[in-house]
Amino acid sequence: MDLSTAAPQSPAAGTPSRGYARLDWIRSAAAAQRKVGGRLDNLLHHLSVHNLRQAFHELDGSRACGVDGVTKSQYEHDLEANLAALHRRIQGGGWKPRPSREVLIPKPQGGFRPLAIGCLEDKIVQTLVARILEAIYDPQFHRHSYGFREGKSAHQAVGRLYSVINERRRNCVVEEMDIEKFFNSMDQAWVMQRLEEQIADPHFLRLIRRLLRGAVLHENGQLAETERGTPQGSPVSPILANICLHFLLDEWFVQNYSDKAEFVRYADDAVFVFKNEDDARQFQAALADRLKTAGLNLNLDKSGIVPFSSPTPRGTISFLGFELFWGRAGIRAQPTLKLKTSAKKLARSVDAFTDWIKRARNKKPTKQLWRTAASKLRGHFAYFGVCYNQPRLNHFYQACISALFKWLNRRSQKRSTTWERFALSLHRLLPAPPTGNELKDLTSEHSAQRKHQPKSRMRETRTSGSVRSARLAVARPVFT
Repeated sequence: MDLSTAAPQSPAAGTPSRGYARLDWIRSAAAAQRKVGGRLDNLLHHLSVHNLRQAFHELDGSRACGVDGVTKSQYEHDLEANLAALHRRIQGGGWKPRPSREVLIPKPQGGFRPLAIGCLEDKIVQTLVARILEAIYDPQFHRHSYGFREGKSAHQAVGRLYSVINERRRNCVVEEMDIEKFFNSMDQAWVMQRLEEQIADPHFLRLIRRLLRGAVLHENGQLAETERGTPQGSPVSPILANICLHFLLDEWFVQNYSDKAEFVRYADDAVFVFKNEDDARQFQAALADRLKTAGLNLNLDKSGIVPFSSPTPRGTISFLGFELFWGRAGIRAQPTLKLKTSAKKLARSVDAFTDWIKRARNKKPTKQLWRTAASKLRGHFAYFGVCYNQPRLNHFYQACISALFKWLNRRSQKRSTTWERFALSLHRLLPAPPTGNELKDLTSEHSAQRKHQPKSRMRETRTSGSVRSARLAVARPVFT
């Protein structure tokens, strides 16, 4: 199908961009072509100046620069001329991505995760290509695929897994899957074959091929072309990963195992819930063979089978930083499926906060340290503030204020503050762990938001009268 007909006119220079042009039309055309087995053509035409401008505005200007050192603000000084020149190179077939700069991020469990920091102009093209691919493929993705998709979230994925396990509580066997170095090991040829099944535009496919094979400048100074996988940190990597896993895993599972199990997937982390352990073991062997067709392998350290029936569970289920476990609300109560922050994630979060205050205590003013600490606590509570997780939230809060009190008192030879003064600042400046109706309900995939609005905290901010003492009655930290 030719997508070049009735092409939209680009808005005048300087007009605020309200969205990408014609992506909804591409989505409709892709759906129509899938019904008749056709393919889309002339997609490169939609890399227009208007869409390139929208991709530019979508970029985060605070991110690190590529090898050319060009920032978003510098590129914006002559934005229209720069975008027009970029558009000419793309349409003429002469555009190629510049080498990405590799940055190695330490992993908590050891080793490093390589991130590819591209140049700003390359990020513009990658972002626009990602939006076009999303318009074509996102409507096809399975409804229980939650990673890197608009309107989907990690909380929804955890809520869905909770519901599936709770429904099969009497007979439940869970298969946990993690793919070893997925983004760095994905077979590029296999992915391109999947794209060619629905895209006929050779120029657009060549552009994607160039994005996949872009060179990377490693930290040791060597320049190497990417032969496998897609560089992490690239705006187009998430959608290419979802396309790969949709055809490799999701469709295959639905065709062969949908009558035996349910699955929930967030990027390359997936959980499969069976009723029978024999079916789970047969699936595990078939899964390993299936992944090899795209050059991928299971991460055996993070993958395995867990019998998880409520009467006799043999472990816990880890998924997206949470642990699911069977607990009880009382001595004689029936087992209840509960959630908590995973022990490893909790320890890493506390260590990260402690390392931050230890490094920053002598570099930043006290007020800024308090603001940053409050921001870190709010971020943790926003994600892990869910039902049944109150004990782990309190643990994180106590560990953080202990570290804060300890290292604020070690900025000089003298103690900077007493516990009484620190507790007053603590009450005013740091958020407390959410409780009661403030906790998000993840016990259903459809209730990942708060059931009720939290009560007002105006009374807590009073300095006299009916001041709630819970915020001030914080246990004194052991580190003094």
